[in-house]
Amino acid sequence: MFNKFFLDKKLKKYLYSIVKLINLIFLLIFFIFSIAYSKDRSKIEIKNKVFPEDWIEFGEFSEINEAPESLFKPKHKQFIQMSKYSQERIGTIFVTQKNLMDKYPENLMKGMAYFEFFYLQQLKDNKKEIEKYKKNYPNVKNHVRKSVQKIYGLNKARKSMRKALGFTLDDNLQEVLFTYATLSKLFEKGEKITLKLDREKKNIYKSHKKLTQHISKIKSLVEEKDEQRISEKKFLKEFKKLDRKSKSELKKLVDVKNYQIFSALLDEIETIPLQDTKLLLSSYKFSDYLLSEIKKKEVVNIYKVDLSDADFSDFKEKELKVLAEASKSSKKGKVIKNNEIQKEIFFLENNNFKVNEFINKFSSNSLELSGLNLKIDDINKMNLWARNEWANAWRNPIPTKIEDISSGIMIDLTEEDIESIKAQLAMEHFKELFDIDFAKNFENDFQEVLNNIDQNSFEFSYGLDDYARYLGTVFNMDIRNYADLTDLANATHNANWSVEEYASAYQGNVDFINALASGVSSFDAAQVAQNLGASLQDVADTIAAASAAGVSVDLESAAQGLGYDSFASAVEAYNQQHGTNYTAEQAREALGQ
Repeated sequence: MFNKFFLDKKLKKYLYSIVKLINLIFLLIFFIFSIAYSKDRSKIEIKNKVFPEDWIEFGEFSEINEAPESLFKPKHKQFIQMSKYSQERIGTIFVTQKNLMDKYPENLMKGMAYFEFFYLQQLKDNKKEIEKYKKNYPNVKNHVRKSVQKIYGLNKARKSMRKALGFTLDDNLQEVLFTYATLSKLFEKGEKITLKLDREKKNIYKSHKKLTQHISKIKSLVEEKDEQRISEKKFLKEFKKLDRKSKSELKKLVDVKNYQIFSALLDEIETIPLQDTKLLLSSYKFSDYLLSEIKKKEVVNIYKVDLSDADFSDFKEKELKVLAEASKSSKKGKVIKNNEIQKEIFFLENNNFKVNEFINKFSSNSLELSGLNLKIDDINKMNLWARNEWANAWRNPIPTKIEDISSGIMIDLTEEDIESIKAQLAMEHFKELFDIDFAKNFENDFQEVLNNIDQNSFEFSYGLDDYARYLGTVFNMDIRNYADLTDLANATHNANWSVEEYASAYQGNVDFINALASGVSSFDAAQVAQNLGASLQDVADTIAAASAAGVSVDLESAAQGLGYDSFASAVEAYNQQHGTNYTAEQAREALGQ
C-alpha cells in the first residue's frame, strides 16, 4: 500500500501546483441572519453538493468571437482558438506562476479575462452532463455529479473575480473583458520593484499568507456545512486538519502582539459548538476580515508596482473612464464589505461571543479598524443608550470646523455640537445597516432600538442637515439636507452609506474625474496607483487565498491546461525529469484525490 507521506516532496509540490486553481471564498448563498426555514437536505443531496438554485447561475453557453486585442494573438480569431489558448494561459498564470501574481498583476488581470473563455468552454463540454443532472436530480450518476460539481466550482471562481471588481454574473461580458484588459494595460506600465526584506519580515510574509489560506479554507468549509453541501464525517475531518495547520502557523508569529491576540480569538472560537454553523461562520468571517487588517500593519509585500512615472499618453478616453469606474467600484466594494462585517459583529455580540473585547484589544495595539465606524453592542444594552453613548459608538473622527457660508468664516464646533453630530451619525448608520426586514429576525428588542431612534427622543444642538450642507459645499454638491446626501449616495452606488462613507468615496472619484477632464497629459498616474493599487492587490489576495479554499478544477483539466494530454502524462513528465517512477494512482492518493 503506497504511503502518501513518502511521496517525493518535489512531486507533491509539482502536482499541487497543477490542481490548485481558482476558487471563491466570498459566495454567500444564505443571508447569515435570516431565520427563514431551510429544509434539511437528504444524504444524496448532500453528496450531490449542487442544488437547483445553484445551476440557475451557471448561465448558457454562447460562443463569442470578439475580445480586446491585447488578450490574444492575431491567429486566434475564433472562439475555439481563444478558449484553447485561454486554458493554457490560466494554467500558467494561476498554477505554475501563481507566486508571481504580486509581481505581475497585469497577468492576474488577463488571467481573469481568460477564465471567462475557459468557463464558457467548460459549459459547452459538459452540456450533456448538466442536462442529465437537472433531469434526474437528485438521483444522478457519479460521473455526472462530478462534472456538475466542477462547473459549480468554476462558476464560484468566476463570480469571485467579477465581484472583486464590482461586476456581477449578469453584467455584459464584453464590458467585463474590456475592464480586465484595461487594468492589465495599466499595470504593464508600472515599474516592478522587489523589496529586500530581512529574515523576520520574510517569515512574517510567508506565515501570514499560509495562515490566511487556512482560515479562508475553514470559512469555506463551514459555509459548505451550513449550506448542507458536505457530510458530517468529512467536515469534522477537514476542520480538525485545518485547525491544526492554523495553530501551527500562528506559533511562528508568536512574537508579534497582533497575532497573539488573533490566536486568543481562535481559542475563543473553539468554545462555539461545531453544530452551530451560523455562529461559527460569522466568527470565521470576522477572523478573515481581521487578517486582512493585520496584514496592512504587520506584513511587508515582497513586490511593489510603481506607477508614478508611467506614461499614459496611449490610453484612450474609454480606457480612462474604465479606470475611474474601477476606482469608484473598489471604494464601493470596501464599504459594502465593512458593512457586512459590522452585521457579523452584531450577530456575534448578541450570541454571547464577546467580539467587542477583541476589537478593543486590537485597537489598543494600534490596529486601525477604520472600516468599523460604528460600535455595536448587545441589543439590550443599546436599548438603554443615552445620547453620549450613541456618540461614543461612532468610531471615526469628524471635522471640528464648519464653514459659515453667509459670513465666509470658519466656526469651531463645541464639544456638544461634536457629540450631537457623532450621535446622529451613529443612529443613522445603525438604521441604514439594519433595515426593517432584518429587525423582524430579532424580535421586539431590536425594533425597540429603531423605534427609539425614529421617535426622535434625543435633543441635538447641531443637526445632520447642517452638517450635510457643509459637506455638500466642500465637495461641490447641491445638498440641502442629510436626506439629499443619502438619496444621492443610494442612487449613485446602490447602497446605504453614511455621510462620512459617502463623502470619502465621492471625493476620490471627483479627483479622478477632474484629472481626466483636464486632458490625458495631466493624468496623475500616482493617483491611479493610490486608488487602484491596494484594491487590486486585495483582488490578488482574494484569488490566491481562494485557490486553497477547497474547490478545484479536476486534475485532467488542469494538466491539459499546462500542455499535457492527461494527469498521467504530467506525472510521467515529472518521472522523466527527476528519474522517479511514481504512478498516477500514487500521485492521486498523495493529493487526496
